[in-house]
Amino acid sequence: MEEPHAIPLQFQLLFNWEIESTPDALLKHRTRMYPAFKVDLNNTPIYRLIYHEFERHYISAGQLFKANGITLTEGLFLFDLKMTDFEVDFLIAQFPFCDIWVSVDQARHMALALGIEHELGLLLGEEIGACFSSDNIGRNEMMHNWIVPTIPHLQYSTRALMETTFEAVDMLEPSNRKIRTQIARSKQKGMVMKDRTESGLVRWQVWAYEQFLQQNAIQDQQPVLPILDRSGSVWDALQGILSDLQNLTREGAHGTAITNARVLSDNMMVGNMPLKKEYLNQSLLLQQLYTAVMAEKIMNEIERLTTARHAHGSNDQLNSTQQETSNASSQQEDKENCLTNTVSTATTTATTHANRSGTNNMLFHDRMDLIEQELYRVKRKSKKRMEELELCQQEFISQLNDFKQWKIETERKRRSERVWIFSICIVIYLVIYTFKK
Repeated sequence: MEEPHAIPLQFQLLFNWEIESTPDALLKHRTRMYPAFKVDLNNTPIYRLIYHEFERHYISAGQLFKANGITLTEGLFLFDLKMTDFEVDFLIAQFPFCDIWVSVDQARHMALALGIEHELGLLLGEEIGACFSSDNIGRNEMMHNWIVPTIPHLQYSTRALMETTFEAVDMLEPSNRKIRTQIARSKQKGMVMKDRTESGLVRWQVWAYEQFLQQNAIQDQQPVLPILDRSGSVWDALQGILSDLQNLTREGAHGTAITNARVLSDNMMVGNMPLKKEYLNQSLLLQQLYTAVMAEKIMNEIERLTTARHAHGSNDQLNSTQQETSNASSQQEDKENCLTNTVSTATTTATTHANRSGTNNMLFHDRMDLIEQELYRVKRKSKKRMEELELCQQEFISQLNDFKQWKIETERKRRSERVWIFSICIVIYLVIYTFKK
């Protein structure tokens, strides 16, 4: 089977243009442009930050998760990330693209686990590890220690960099040589940022994940009593909203959305952590974590529906144009009516099959979640049992060492006693021998 080709790179700038448009001169002075390489995987951009002052490259793991249909929280649990393993905004107040920024090595491990290492071969390659760019605010220019060889020298500019896709870069020689390109500090094609909603969703999930880790560490030391009794409604409401959004594209025979066939699962997997409906009444932080995950799922579903509607709108406009052209004769109209009835019948049948297959898929995933939860529970029990065995083994080794130490000390005492007895015998013999003379 042929391996997938690596996705070519594109140069982009992460820039908060909303702050630049404010009259506050102090904020303008602090607003920088952060250069990055980008690839599009499954219509989702993934960035490699090459800003010189960060001293190393970072990969947007949140976008990597999204491109593979994984929410940010699921990715955090799936790869067991600690708070020290990633950055969110690099402690920069107006950072334009809040995400889970991880090192290139961590991103390679994630890509290998998700099976997309070939598609991201250029983005995660070591060939561009020495590439850096920086923003010179005073001169409105970008400085680079690399160059794209496919762009002609006379046409080389920031605009050309952002509009060109490339598969290789050349490092400038000598190593201290830089190339400068001008850039206007205003919104334009090739500049990206996350708005307050997207940034808030990232910060919310990271905060919930951090609080959950801290609370989980405390609960390992002392159990905490349940503090919630209404989490069932939170689970049902969010699961129902997500189910309705997923069913919007499937309509009934009369063109109405299907709302009577909701199939709500009472368990799900958040990364590698099983989560059940009844678990939410044990911790407020667990409820926050679940709410954050569902919020991103709902947001991703809305984006998918928006994209699908735009595509359907274009198709409908094209179909209407074709119908106006084909209405030249009544014979063609009759043919079109017959064709329309046939297509309508086929669509209704396809919708029925889609509904049934959707329900079966949800039930199948429900059972798979139960199996994964049982495996996770068995794994935890076996891990606990292994820890107990290791503890017993350590105690046995400690007792064995104590016994060996006691044996050594006993042998030493016996030797000392034998030496003293021998010395006393010699003294007695000498005394007796002296008196006989």
